[in-house]
Amino acid sequence: MRVSLRHSVFPVLGIDGSARQIQLARSNVPTAEFLQADMTTVQFAPASFDAISAFYSITHVPRNEHAALFERVATWLRPGGAFVASLGAGQLCDWRGNWLGVEMFFSHFGPETNEQLVRDAGFAIEQSKLVEQDNEDGRFLWIVARLAK
Repeated sequence: MRVSLRHSVFPVLGIDGSARQIQLARSNVPTAEFLQADMTTVQFAPASFDAISAFYSITHVPRNEHAALFERVATWLRPGGAFVASLGAGQLCDWRGNWLGVEMFFSHFGPETNEQLVRDAGFAIEQSKLVEQDNEDGRFLWIVARLAK
């Protein structure tokens, strides 16, 4: 799939660890490229992407792996590249249980630690906002950051 932004066209790659989510994504966007992979171990050449987004996914990675993941994201971006992500907004260490009828794993830090980990990975945060979920009792920290040039 290619996305058009201000008269420019960019290739898009979607990644998910779940075969079912990849299947659903392919059926909804048949022209896109998708890869079933674990974001904490997938390999990309340095400076492969202009932008990377992670929506509601990093919260499913053990929080002791977040710093390393942000550093990996930084290596995949070209200088000046954008990173847009939703991160957990409360202290939660490795919770596993039933969520919406499915066994699920969640782990995250509070907003201040999340922001510091993103900065430590080499990003300048352009926007950071706590957002209440409209469909559940939860908050997410949305970050827009840019890799130093």
